[in-house]
Amino acid sequence: MMVSGCSNTGVGQQIDSKGDTVNNRGSLGQIVESYYKKYEPSNKGKTHIFAQKVFKGGTLVLTEKNDGQGQSYTNLFFLDENKKIIKKAQGQTPLSMCFTVNVIEYDGCKIIFGNFNDSTWLIEPDKKKPVDIQNILVRFKNGEVYSEKVEKGYIITSQSLADVEVVELYDNNDVLQSDLNDLQRYGSVFDEASFVDVTVR
Repeated sequence: MMVSGCSNTGVGQQIDSKGDTVNNRGSLGQIVESYYKKYEPSNKGKTHIFAQKVFKGGTLVLTEKNDGQGQSYTNLFFLDENKKIIKKAQGQTPLSMCFTVNVIEYDGCKIIFGNFNDSTWLIEPDKKKPVDIQNILVRFKNGEVYSEKVEKGYIITSQSLADVEVVELYDNNDVLQSDLNDLQRYGSVFDEASFVDVTVR
């Protein structure tokens, strides 16, 4: 069994139109905003950083920039050791439910990621219920277990390609807020994603 934590530095930040983070004017926010300005110049929405994690000598960063036009999605960026964005993957965002599980297989590892809503849908009796997500627990079928504090989203990386068995979300009092059973009842559990190379323009 393996339990891992991660640094949340820079998580939950919102970036203004100049590319500066509201909470600090760090390089990560600048890098992410520079990407959107270059590759999505017509997107004038706010840029959010939901989560980040050290991975294979670089950094994974989960972001969203939504201008309100069409369905939103997240971008998972992979930055190399020089803080250059080299790969990205698109992920689904939660609609009726309070979370999503996007899955990537990359270089012998499995990466799962997603962001959170502040409410979830109860199929019976067909109403919304508020949730307060503060912690995530993930267990893979090979026995790897990860438990972490979260804010607006999460990134979990395994050391193998084992399938995900359990995802549970808790508040600060260890009260279960949601899990994979809720997604199964809704009809969609895992969303497959893949990295694509980011080419320099």
